[in-house]
Amino acid sequence: MDWKAELADRLKAAPSGERKAIVNSYAERTGMAPQSLYRIAREFGFDSGRKRRVDSGTLRSGLSDEQVLFVAGLKHVTKRENRGVIMDTETALDIARDNGIIDTGQITVGGLNRILRERQLSDRCLDASEPHTEMRSLHPNHVHAFDVSICIQYYLKSGKMGFMDERDYYRNKPQNFAKIKRRLYRYVLVDHFSGAYYLWYYEARGETQDNLFDFLLRAWSEKKSGKFPFMGVPFMILMDRGAANMSRAIIAFLERLGVEVPEGRPHNARRQGVVERMHGIVERKLESRLRIQPAASVEELNEWAEDFIINHQATKLHTRHKMTRTASWLLIKPEELRELPPLDIVRELYANPEETRTVDGAYAISYRGNEYDLRHVAGLYRGAKVEAVLKPYAWPVIDVRYRGETYEAKPLERLDARDGAFRAGAAVIGEEFKSPRETLTQKAAKKMENMAFGEERKKDSIPFEGLTVFGVHEDKVKADAYIPRKGMPIEVDRSVADRQIPIVDFIRQLADEMGEVPPELNAELRERFGSSISLEDATKVKAELSGEEDGQGRARLAI
Repeated sequence: MDWKAELADRLKAAPSGERKAIVNSYAERTGMAPQSLYRIAREFGFDSGRKRRVDSGTLRSGLSDEQVLFVAGLKHVTKRENRGVIMDTETALDIARDNGIIDTGQITVGGLNRILRERQLSDRCLDASEPHTEMRSLHPNHVHAFDVSICIQYYLKSGKMGFMDERDYYRNKPQNFAKIKRRLYRYVLVDHFSGAYYLWYYEARGETQDNLFDFLLRAWSEKKSGKFPFMGVPFMILMDRGAANMSRAIIAFLERLGVEVPEGRPHNARRQGVVERMHGIVERKLESRLRIQPAASVEELNEWAEDFIINHQATKLHTRHKMTRTASWLLIKPEELRELPPLDIVRELYANPEETRTVDGAYAISYRGNEYDLRHVAGLYRGAKVEAVLKPYAWPVIDVRYRGETYEAKPLERLDARDGAFRAGAAVIGEEFKSPRETLTQKAAKKMENMAFGEERKKDSIPFEGLTVFGVHEDKVKADAYIPRKGMPIEVDRSVADRQIPIVDFIRQLADEMGEVPPELNAELRERFGSSISLEDATKVKAELSGEEDGQGRARLAI
């Protein structure tokens, strides 16, 4: 019989006065406290027979559920993301007392800790990871997981691998990290199904989208070593929502490759748990060796890293599927292995995935050295702007976007240079005629001409003959459309007419207008008007002189 059951039986049979001695004897044998032994005995059916208190139960202190949750809540909301709960129960209880949530003397710190344990609200429970369900992938290259971490222990210094003393860099001395201008970043990508992975180091000031593009290109390309078969583009990739990862260029690049990037909660490390664990493996099994044999450059470090991961994936069994990572990845089927397109296409997908093109008179566009017939695109016209979009797995077939719709376009074939390099299918001069397809504009123009001239258009016929287009416009204006306006008459300054000018100036004007002024006329004007003449008299004199001359052709005045 188990001693626990034996203890319970002896306590059941013993009078109440002898139970203490029995429990003490078992305490000496097991080293356990009497309270713990009584609890064990109750689990095996012992009942002391004592009448339970009226307020007995989970909270024998009299604390309400709200009071307990308040204390636990204080500890929960003040915990740190990495270290967990940092507020102790005594501090939380003091805050509750200071704010009148719990009365002074209502419960002790020890009693409150017991209640928190019973309610699964202790520090251990609050720090425990959230419950989760295991997710599975369907085949190799179905899902890849990606993450970046700093190679914290090592950095390049004067061409050598430097070791960072944790006592200097981890004890609240961020200024020491600032001294390192360029750190070593560890980029890791893991196949979720097989556990096969790729690793590469970059020396940089931070994570960049260009380094990420370069890494994905390396990870998904065919490797130089025949002992490292891992390659191909996944159908889905899991990665955190960092600035470099979520840049428009990277997201557009992945979309063009047909790689889905599902959204996830921020700071959810478990989502990329497979790559998080791989970081730990790399640190323990690879980077720990660098203290003994430091690399002189990041290039040398990457050579060693690739040498290590080839062996590690081919020889070590995975804890889940009990195969090597390489053997598990080789279960991939041909339809599951999507190879990267040619390098120039991939770079275009990243740098310039789509371009605007202008439709020519033959309803075609040129793109990357090919011509594409777009006569099947609805509503197209000469000079229209369309977007040519690369299709990496179907090149040279492309997509064409126009007015919100997407059309597939195939390149036009051309004859061999010996046949003139004309478009295949073009009509031969003198042998055949192929009229181009009518555009929507051309079709509409025919309908409009039939409407204007009728089915048969005659010479000098008038369009829309019989329509009235003139003589009706004034009738469209309402009679009371305008209110008559009254103006102000202009007042003329009468003194202007009596204005005098010197007689000398007047004679000079006559000379300019009529030629030489005879001495007789000069004397006559001076005698008649004196030293000055009014404007009105000057006008009259000019009129007389222009119309009357004497018999000898000399001007004279009718005085």
